[in-house]
Amino acid sequence: MNNKIGIIFINGAGLNSSIWNELQQRIDNPVLSIDFPNRKSNGKQNLKLTFDDYINKTTTEIRNWGNDNFIIVAHSIGACIGLKVAEKFKNELKGFVAIGSVVPKSGQSFVSSLPFPQKFLLPILLSLFGTTPPKKTIEAELCNDLTPEMTSKIVDEFTPEAKALYTTKNSFELPDTKRLYIKLTNDKSMPTDLQDKMAKNLNASRIETINSGHLPMISSVKELETIISDFLSEIEKTSAQKILL
Repeated sequence: MNNKIGIIFINGAGLNSSIWNELQQRIDNPVLSIDFPNRKSNGKQNLKLTFDDYINKTTTEIRNWGNDNFIIVAHSIGACIGLKVAEKFKNELKGFVAIGSVVPKSGQSFVSSLPFPQKFLLPILLSLFGTTPPKKTIEAELCNDLTPEMTSKIVDEFTPEAKALYTTKNSFELPDTKRLYIKLTNDKSMPTDLQDKMAKNLNASRIETINSGHLPMISSVKELETIISDFLSEIEKTSAQKILL
């Protein structure tokens, strides 16, 4: 039986769980990769989804997984989902990792956490054009350090999300665990000063930095693996010390 701490991966908007494939192969821990609803579709099925639909799907997958000892590793907007879901697994959760994430303060939404003028412009753009960015925007903001082949895969499989994922106000308590924020210094969609603010919102007990674009699980997988493995070791060491006390 594998008694190691499990890892739950939650991807960002428009993406699917395949972004974690190479990282999963490198990690000798139980892994659950969450997919948001209706991946690799035209997104029409997602138009009427609520924020709770995302929460409920994630919660159900975790409960069906059956692991009672895990960390959550959330990427980008996935942290908004992960922080709410974490409340439902207070006994099982041992740590929380946010990678290049927007971390709202409790009671805020993804959109309202953004700086001026984005917080005012984005709702208008979502209403006018939906949640699928132009191809060139996806390439520039998500794929700036990826290979052409991987860039094509990200663009081709991009799935529009519900507007509610971006605009719903989310009330939650920060998990009472170690919290790690991973800054991405070459991220074209999240300036580093905004990431600094989000790490502060998370009240991160530890901050690590990777010189990568928005998808380090693809472009900087070895470095990301090392950071996550070190975080797990830190949690396991702390747990062992508590047992001895």
